[in-house]
Amino acid sequence: MWATISVIAVSLLIFFLEFPRLKRKKKTKEMWCFSTLLFIATTVSVLESRNVNLPNPLDYIQAFYNTINSWIGL
Repeated sequence: MWATISVIAVSLLIFFLEFPRLKRKKKTKEMWCFSTLLFIATTVSVLESRNVNLPNPLDYIQAFYNTINSWIGL
């Protein structure tokens, strides 16, 4: 519980420190990119702190190459 609250608190701190700078400089694309990446990272961090079983991207890469390997027949 405390880990989740601390992740959200740190994410809010980062948002309130960086977003006004981007807004002041009128960097719209950077604001969207920053907000999206921060949201994704916060979501993954909260899920990790709650011990949710998240898929490993390497498993998908391995499954892809195993499929290609079985088609080729190596």
